[in-house]
Amino acid sequence: MRKLFTVGHQTNGKGPVFYGWNKGGNYLAVCGANRCLTIHDRQGKTVDQKTLSHTGPCVALEWDYTGETLAVLQQGSNQVMLWHSASRKIEALETGLKDLTLIKWNRAGPHLAVGTGKGNLLLYNKKTLKMNKIMMKHTKKITCGAWSMNGKLALSGEDKVLSISNSDGDLIDSLQLKEVPSQVQFSRMKNDGKNGAASESTVSMNLGGKTLLLVDLNNPQGEPVELAFSKDYGNVVSYKWFGDGYILIGFSAGQVVVVSTHRKEIVQEVSNFTAHSEDVADVTYCGALLKGASIGNSEVQVFNMNELSQIKIREDNKVELENEYKALQKVEWTDDGQILTVSSTNGNIHTFLTKIPVMHDAYGTRVLRLTSLRELVVRDALRGQDIAHLSVEIEPTFVSLGPDTCAVGMNNCVWYYALSASNDGDGVGRSTSRRQKPTSTASIVSQRSYVNTVQYVKLSAEYAAVMSEGMVTLHLINQQEATTEGYGGGHDERRQQRVFPERESESSRITSVAMTSRFMIFGTTTGCITYFSLEDWAILSEYRTSTGIRSVFPNANGTRLAFIDEANEGWIYSPVDDSMCPIENLQMDTDKILWDAQEWGLFVGCGSKKFTTYAYAPSTRWGAKCGPICKQTLRSQSNTVPLTTDKPHGFSPILAIQDRVVCQPSTQHQLHVVSLAARTHTTDTPTMLTSEQLQQGFFNRLGMNRLDLAWKFAKHMNKPEAWYALGDRALYLLDIEMAIRVYRTVQQPAMVLALDHLRHVNEKAMLLGHVALLFKNFNEAQNHFTKCSNPMLALEMRRDLMHWDAALALSRRLKPAVVPQISREYASQLEFRGELQAALKMYENGHVDIGAEGDVSHNRRKELENHNAQCQAGVARVMIRMGDLARGFSIAIQTETPAMAIECAQLFEELKQWTEAAQLYEKAELYDQAAQLYICKSKNLKAAANLMPLITSNKIQGLYGAAKEKEKDYPAAKKAYALAEDWDNVVRLLVSHLNDISSAYDVVRRTKSAEAAALVAKHCKKDGNPETAIEFLLLAKKTDEAFELASSNEKLHVFASILGDSGSNEDYTNLAKHYEKKKNFDLAGDYYKRCTRYDQALHRYLDAVAVLEAAQEGVQTPEALAEQEKAIDAVINKAIAVVGEAQSDKLNKTLIGFLTADGDNDTPKDPKYLFSLYMALGKYEKGCGLAIVIARREQTQGHYRVAHRLLFQTYKQLEKHDITISSDLRWNLQLLHSYLVVKPLMKALNDHDNAARMLIRVSKNIPKFPLHTVQILTSCVTECNKAAFDRSAYHYAKELVTSNDRKDIPEKHRKKIETIVRKPGYYSKAQEGKKKLTEADLTDPPEKVGPCPSCSAPLPMTMLDCPRCKSNVPYCIATGQHMLLDDWCVCPSCKFPALYSAFSQLVRQDEPCPMCEERVSLGDVRRITNPDPSIWQRAAMSIEPAGETGEATAPAASS
Repeated sequence: MRKLFTVGHQTNGKGPVFYGWNKGGNYLAVCGANRCLTIHDRQGKTVDQKTLSHTGPCVALEWDYTGETLAVLQQGSNQVMLWHSASRKIEALETGLKDLTLIKWNRAGPHLAVGTGKGNLLLYNKKTLKMNKIMMKHTKKITCGAWSMNGKLALSGEDKVLSISNSDGDLIDSLQLKEVPSQVQFSRMKNDGKNGAASESTVSMNLGGKTLLLVDLNNPQGEPVELAFSKDYGNVVSYKWFGDGYILIGFSAGQVVVVSTHRKEIVQEVSNFTAHSEDVADVTYCGALLKGASIGNSEVQVFNMNELSQIKIREDNKVELENEYKALQKVEWTDDGQILTVSSTNGNIHTFLTKIPVMHDAYGTRVLRLTSLRELVVRDALRGQDIAHLSVEIEPTFVSLGPDTCAVGMNNCVWYYALSASNDGDGVGRSTSRRQKPTSTASIVSQRSYVNTVQYVKLSAEYAAVMSEGMVTLHLINQQEATTEGYGGGHDERRQQRVFPERESESSRITSVAMTSRFMIFGTTTGCITYFSLEDWAILSEYRTSTGIRSVFPNANGTRLAFIDEANEGWIYSPVDDSMCPIENLQMDTDKILWDAQEWGLFVGCGSKKFTTYAYAPSTRWGAKCGPICKQTLRSQSNTVPLTTDKPHGFSPILAIQDRVVCQPSTQHQLHVVSLAARTHTTDTPTMLTSEQLQQGFFNRLGMNRLDLAWKFAKHMNKPEAWYALGDRALYLLDIEMAIRVYRTVQQPAMVLALDHLRHVNEKAMLLGHVALLFKNFNEAQNHFTKCSNPMLALEMRRDLMHWDAALALSRRLKPAVVPQISREYASQLEFRGELQAALKMYENGHVDIGAEGDVSHNRRKELENHNAQCQAGVARVMIRMGDLARGFSIAIQTETPAMAIECAQLFEELKQWTEAAQLYEKAELYDQAAQLYICKSKNLKAAANLMPLITSNKIQGLYGAAKEKEKDYPAAKKAYALAEDWDNVVRLLVSHLNDISSAYDVVRRTKSAEAAALVAKHCKKDGNPETAIEFLLLAKKTDEAFELASSNEKLHVFASILGDSGSNEDYTNLAKHYEKKKNFDLAGDYYKRCTRYDQALHRYLDAVAVLEAAQEGVQTPEALAEQEKAIDAVINKAIAVVGEAQSDKLNKTLIGFLTADGDNDTPKDPKYLFSLYMALGKYEKGCGLAIVIARREQTQGHYRVAHRLLFQTYKQLEKHDITISSDLRWNLQLLHSYLVVKPLMKALNDHDNAARMLIRVSKNIPKFPLHTVQILTSCVTECNKAAFDRSAYHYAKELVTSNDRKDIPEKHRKKIETIVRKPGYYSKAQEGKKKLTEADLTDPPEKVGPCPSCSAPLPMTMLDCPRCKSNVPYCIATGQHMLLDDWCVCPSCKFPALYSAFSQLVRQDEPCPMCEERVSLGDVRRITNPDPSIWQRAAMSIEPAGETGEATAPAASS
């Protein structure tokens, strides 16, 4: 509420001032003590001013019901002054009466009532100018009166009488009062009726400020109602009827009370509150605002009365008037509630703007609104900024906004303004502060007057569409600027203006019009929707509906039009294809539709109390669809109740943008934004929402068809119900890509595959059919498929679903050629359901006359023949099932189709027609089934005998054998049993009936049948053959009986040999005890070991060793001694195996003590046994050390191959258990291997150069070979001489000659070796051309160089350590040289590395592997490309740096 204007005492004079607004609130009449009558407009501007001729002050003024004539009464005057608004002239009405005290205009007629001090009454008719005087209406002064809406006049005065008269002055009724009344008013009590003003039958009056008296004119016999109040309230100062029989009352103590006149509520106050601290001067009520106002002290208080029981006083609705304390006199609202006027006894009139007319319009995201009676603001609702401000010269009744212009108007005039940015930074597109209004540079473009009153205007960039009385005038906004910038390259005169409807004979009236950038759209009472192109200046389309159009609402581009018809039904119209879809669940009171300015396809339906958000989808399973967003949850997804938002009272919707509605309240000029319920929890970052909020946000986005945003919510919810809801919605909207994403997320591969086939389906009807099929809406799918380019899809669907009736109907229409095939398939289904008669008919209908088909291909003929055969088989089956067995058998036995014969045979078998069934099985070549029926059912062995050679089933052969046995044909039965592999019966026949025992032995030994073995064993026992009986008892698993029989017949050796490894622990224990008693400790130990009694097994083995050693003392011959040693070695090894298997510390100590001779009289055993024990116990490190010791001993004794084999086996054991291999073991193995590889190098590879180098490597360590020193050095000298190693040959020949072993040099080499020493280089080519060489002249040939496998540094081939990378280089087991990356392979047996070229040559010569001594196949040897040398470092050995000759030297031997 803000001050509009003030008419001060300078104009009115000091003293009481009287005022009144005319009907419509256009003129304010004011007259004060100075007798100056002024007429003001709503802005406070003086329209007219008259000085009254009489000298008395003004005591009353009042407007007539039309608002055209003002009556003014002056004290002491006998005239009533009448001012006419049309002529702005004042005239005097001569009454002919004196002492005028009252004037009152009829509220619904032209009558003016004038009362006098003597109780006389004058009734003046303004239309007829007649006056009617009624003398002595009252006996005393008339002080108050009022007219009702139906023309009744109530008067009262100092005579305390209430009179009720009609408009002619005739008395209707009267009532004597107890006090002098005041403030007489007409209204109705709450129980008077429902017709409002037409039923005003209650007269109320203030009786002396103490009570209110209510008189019911409809019940003259009833007692009046008198309302009394608390004395604390003081006197009744003023009251006002409002609403449905309520009264607003002001009291002198400052209280304001609301009471109801309903009989049941009349004794109670509806509300009471303190409006002012001291007194209330007057109260009033505005029905347009649902507000009340009171004045008191110097305050004007306005309060909301929406909720009568909760009326509250707010300080921001209170205005303090200066210098008006205790002077306020009257408060009154205009009819529209926009202006509140207060008068005071100081001669001042204060006018406040309490309600701005709700005028607004929107274009895009901009809103034009009225902020004051003559001020407008354009605001960008998206950015929240005011972008333009303009003041107008009129008080508009409508406004309109376009892209660059706006329009304001009243009556039949419209003013057009151009909007442009200001130069001071506060214009269009610039932000403005809240306190500073944007500066407007809006300039008027044009002003136009129209024939009829303008209802509203719609604007585009250049055109205005003016709606007036069912017609639309379309014209240029600025007709003076008809330049070439407009549509079509210019504006000719024909494009200046156009009026619709254009045909005068057309009776339809335009009800609504709208404008977009390219179209003018309007609807008519006859249901015609017209699109007019502003560019082509022609009607583009006209679409007619069956119902009149009430209002149209296009989207921004005009591509879709929402409209409401006269039946209050909403529709969406597409001008592209002239299609319409209904707006589902449109609220009946919806009067406005707002398309969302940012979200395509969303709009808001605005009702009187609710906002409802609707979503439009142009392409769904059902075509275009439009419906409200409903409140759904995961549990109630089928809920169809729209999700609505309460519309605040008095809010007028202007614009919808991003799920919000921009509104203008009726009581404020500021815009308010109402967030719609559909926007709830639809944030793009749902991580902070609760579970319920996530659900609501998800379903809101789903209802808006915003599937990408719904995906985010579903991802956070991660519930199957949400995913499936999203998938269903995606299919509903035909969004195949989104549906694939959803069903892939929920791991539905079948659905994903089905949808993936639809990804590239571009034909809408086909796509709709497939989607309907996914939803199992088969009729809908068929409807769509038949409309697409491939209608056969409908037929295929029906066939797949086995909807045969529909399939037959479709096939007759689409493809008659497949009718027989479908008939056959249908018949099969009918047969399955048991509808045999119908199935027979279908099978017969399915038969195809191949001859009538004409010339068909071979494949087609085969296909038709197969089809007819299936139909024939169906006929046969149906005949059999229907009981016509003979005909069915006749058809089936003639068939050439095995499947048909089988089916009919099964049917005959079900019907127990065995012979027919067997014959049909035989026809189908199912000989097993046929023979079984012949044998078991029909007992026709003769027919079965013919089939037995063809029988493959053991069961059938057994049945035939049993049948033949019953006939006592034992040879045939035996043969059948043998074919059936029923060996038990075969043996039984051989023993019991055929007396062929030897054959029975053979059968049991071959088949191992326990039952047959028991039968044969029983026979053997009877015949006194215990050995054979023992054998067959063991085969029969009767071990105890066999042992007992063997024991009783001294045949345990037979029992043991036959038992072998198949016995139980108990069997082996019995045998062990037996042999222990017989002092055969070796065998006793074996059997104790088998039953895992390791302790006893070990002791029996040691006992066996002791027995063998004792027996060794008497042996004389070497051969016998060797045999004895071999037996002792075998028993000790058995003892070692037992201890290794037992893993018992006790047994370990026992055996170690035995081997190391802990006893005083014992002798230690060979260390090899201790080595074997360590290896068996897994003590590989100890075993390794012991293996080296044993290998050295064997090496010293000249057993080089034995030593090499021992070291190799130890190496592999350590490698297998991932134990580090010691350098001693690796070095000794390499040295021995270097010696053993010499022979293959010389003989198989013919590589004397490398053989010489290997001998040099061995000769450097000749002390390791003491038994064959001379032989090794001799070989080294001869090989070096062959390979021209003069220096090395001389060196080792000299060592031989000068040693004490010179005499041991073989005679065949002695002379040559001595010559090499006496004559250095005698056998060398270096001798040529010289007389004599010295030792210094001798040299060895340079060694070949190869790259190091680790660092690629050049390295002599026999050098096994790299000086650059300090790594041990793997060596070749075929040559002893280091490995090369490009010539790498491994032995397939031992996995040691070798040079592929050399190793493959060895294999070709049928030589075994030099390392593991296993023969390998050349096909198993593979060259390895890009080997990793680090893997093979284990093949290298720790060696010292090479000596002078480039050969490796061994490290010092460990102790």
